[in-house]
Amino acid sequence: MKPVIRIVLAGLATLLVQFVSARAEIHVVADIAGDSAYADSVIKVTAAHLDRLIGSIPDESLEVHIVASQGRFDSLSGGALPDWGAGVAIPYRRQIVIKSPLIIPGDKSLGELVAHEYTHVALARRLDFQRVPRWLDEGMAMYLSAEWSWDDNVALGVAVVMGHDLTLADIEYLNRFNARRAQVAYSMSFLAFKYLLDTYGETGLHILLDDYKAGRSSDYAFIDAIGADYRSFQQEYASFLRGRYTVVTLLFDSNLLWVLLALIVVVGFIIVRWRRKRRIAEMDAYDKYHSTDFDYGEVEEPDEDEPWR
Repeated sequence: MKPVIRIVLAGLATLLVQFVSARAEIHVVADIAGDSAYADSVIKVTAAHLDRLIGSIPDESLEVHIVASQGRFDSLSGGALPDWGAGVAIPYRRQIVIKSPLIIPGDKSLGELVAHEYTHVALARRLDFQRVPRWLDEGMAMYLSAEWSWDDNVALGVAVVMGHDLTLADIEYLNRFNARRAQVAYSMSFLAFKYLLDTYGETGLHILLDDYKAGRSSDYAFIDAIGADYRSFQQEYASFLRGRYTVVTLLFDSNLLWVLLALIVVVGFIIVRWRRKRRIAEMDAYDKYHSTDFDYGEVEEPDEDEPWR
């Protein structure tokens, strides 16, 4: 090969490496100082966890916007989100938009939101943008962001016990839910993903994702991954939920038992005090009308000589 051609090829290779490196950069733009560096560190940690869980993710550029106004959030996200939404991932645009802690509704931290939305982007890349059930997408995002909380557990438990829980198919319409119903949907998604992972392992998860990546149906993917079709998995998970959440377990899991016991003690104390006061009042009334302590005035001593007087 002629030296000139080698030099040209070497130059092109260098430019290609630089171009790929530039594309793989993560740009975080935040309205509040300090949020950019923090979000960048969260993404690095989440990417490492995802690499171990579902395999390496193709490196691509990513823009992360952390905004401090609802107007900017609506402008960047498209404005089609429910009012309880605090972040959105747009994988095909390689973009994430998140509300800053100043305007985040609820108690979600910035770190949880960044990890959650980044997981959506990473999973989309892992699947070559093939679609998966919404609960699988949201459940993995909840799992990687460690958002599951005591409140989520109680909310799901109450929904199951009261018969107000959802099916996995219902979660496809998550963006139409109000905040309370959305919390149940996210909680169900997390627990469904964790159940899948705990029951069938990372091998089953990888088979499932590979089949979705290949464009196969949910029935094919689940039969290949766990040996049962998608409907059977949904029924299996529904049975798991009914076994996990009962009136008894809800009382203990939610600490409602201790609240109930404390309430019984307080009510008992109030009743005892009330009975004691009523008894004292009754005794006072009895003494008032049945007293033997009468005032007869002065009594003269009898005369010894005339005692009859």
